[in-house]
Amino acid sequence: MSIDTEMIRDDYLWDRSPPVDDEVVRLERLLSPYAYKPVPVVSTSAPVPSVRVPHARRRWRTALAAAAVLATLSFGVRTWYQQRLQWPEAQAWQVASVRGDVLIDGHDATGATALAPGKVLETGDGVVRLHAARIGEVAIGKGSRFTLVETRSGRHRVQLQQGRMWARVWAPPGTFGVGTPTAGIWDMGCEFVLTVNAEGDGLLTVRSGWVQVDNGWSEAMVPQGARVEMDARGVPGTPYDLGASQPFIAALRDIDAQAGTVDEEAVRRLIAASRPRDAISLLSLLTRRPQLAEGPLFDRVAQLMPADVVVTREAIRVQGAHALSPWWNTLPYPRVKRWWVQWPDAFATRTDVEKLLRISGH
Repeated sequence: MSIDTEMIRDDYLWDRSPPVDDEVVRLERLLSPYAYKPVPVVSTSAPVPSVRVPHARRRWRTALAAAAVLATLSFGVRTWYQQRLQWPEAQAWQVASVRGDVLIDGHDATGATALAPGKVLETGDGVVRLHAARIGEVAIGKGSRFTLVETRSGRHRVQLQQGRMWARVWAPPGTFGVGTPTAGIWDMGCEFVLTVNAEGDGLLTVRSGWVQVDNGWSEAMVPQGARVEMDARGVPGTPYDLGASQPFIAALRDIDAQAGTVDEEAVRRLIAASRPRDAISLLSLLTRRPQLAEGPLFDRVAQLMPADVVVTREAIRVQGAHALSPWWNTLPYPRVKRWWVQWPDAFATRTDVEKLLRISGH
């Protein structure tokens, strides 16, 4: 059956164009009550107008708020730092605690609240803790003789005639210094334990930062995690890592004992017992005695250093110890000039200080 397209095009049911059939009109009238009528949706809440803040304006507000916070913090830190370093000249240090038998200028120190410059502190079986101005803390162990020599902004000097002391200082290098009968100990912003006996022999252990030992004609820089021994003349030995083996330390002592010559047998023992962490000692020896670069010690240091950091024997012949700087810079210790990164030392320690002062070897 064929479909008449003209009929479809003219049919009212398709496009409601005339002619209109009377019967269709009648049916539309009868069915009109049932026609679809859309119901409007009524919202129960008032419409909330949307407000668009330009992205650039939001970014500026965020940046200004962040800048204000940083400026406030910077001002607060700077004020705290400046106030921390200020100290009236000759003002006594506050005594934090006194335990056991302690004398100040021969008098019982029980109940003492301050230690003034020039006063001699002697501990029998007692221990004393002091606030070192505002830059740190000091503790004096048993059997010690200690004096506050000088104190003022930027310069604080004490004397440990004998005994053991612990210090934790956060201040620019050289602010805090300890004199011994034969040498000077210069703090570089750090924590350390120092022991001196009646003969003048000493032992320094650095727990944080760096410490310089200087007796007027020789010196040693000791980083955290290392220690150095001093003889009765105040001459510092070669620093060594706290984990160094006894054979390594023994060989190091033998080398230090031969000030004018090279103990080749001791050098061989030193190399055989060396570990990567012992590079601080090997480099210190090369710095003090550049002539050792002509032997196997130089080769051992080169093995321990990163392959891309090159130092040559020829450079040492020409420049001396300065040529070793690239190797020094690779060691895993904080830089001396960046003492402020040791910021934990600015706050009270949770370390059992009295235990540290009792441990032999510290």
